[in-house]
Amino acid sequence: MLNKEYETMRQVEDTYWWYQVLHGYVPQQVAGLLKDGAGRVLDAGCGTGGTLRHLKDRNAMWDLHGFDFSPLAVEYCKFRGFNQVCQGSVDAIPAEDRSFDVVISLDVLCHAGLDETRAVAEFARVARPGGHVILNLPAFYFLMGRHDIAVGSVRRYDERRVRELMAGAGLRIKEIHYWNAWLFPPILLWRQFSRLLSFGQEREEAKSDLTQLPGWLNKVLAGVARMDMKLCRWVGVPVGTSVFVVAEKPNS
Repeated sequence: MLNKEYETMRQVEDTYWWYQVLHGYVPQQVAGLLKDGAGRVLDAGCGTGGTLRHLKDRNAMWDLHGFDFSPLAVEYCKFRGFNQVCQGSVDAIPAEDRSFDVVISLDVLCHAGLDETRAVAEFARVARPGGHVILNLPAFYFLMGRHDIAVGSVRRYDERRVRELMAGAGLRIKEIHYWNAWLFPPILLWRQFSRLLSFGQEREEAKSDLTQLPGWLNKVLAGVARMDMKLCRWVGVPVGTSVFVVAEKPNS
């Protein structure tokens, strides 16, 4: 991912509606999995530390660790006070076997330069037996646009591909669903148009869709997206801009 996009991420990730929804949902999922209130949690591809911050806010007892491929991202995390963060790649995780109760990786497998199959196998390797892996991934290749170019994304996923990856690593899916379905039609149109806008541009000129929004608009979008997340989980809506996954590592 371009350094300028890490800087943009740091500026908006604590307020932008999409992050608000995901950063509320992931700690809720972790709390449901760690019922005794304690546990060791890894954020694999932790970016600038937004997820770690919301995990800490949810439960200060969790032993939080993280890593990111970008030295700039690691610096941002340490500036936030997360010292158990280092540089590394998801397809060669710098951690011992069976060392985490929950492994989280949000919108990372899609990035260029990594082996997605090996990365999922690494998630399974560092998860303890009975532990869990939580993923969020960009959905549907036809939604590829200028945003993907800017953030270094070269892959998008559907449910079938996710199930293949999880099964290949010996992980059992407990929950899988698309979300952000309500914005699927306009985002589809925008991403097609944005590909035309970026035609002939150097990658360094590409710009993601992340931007500061007026407070009222951001609040409305966050509220609707939270309802969308619940609906997509309950009903199993067949489209969305992201796919969310919770998988378990068997005890055997």
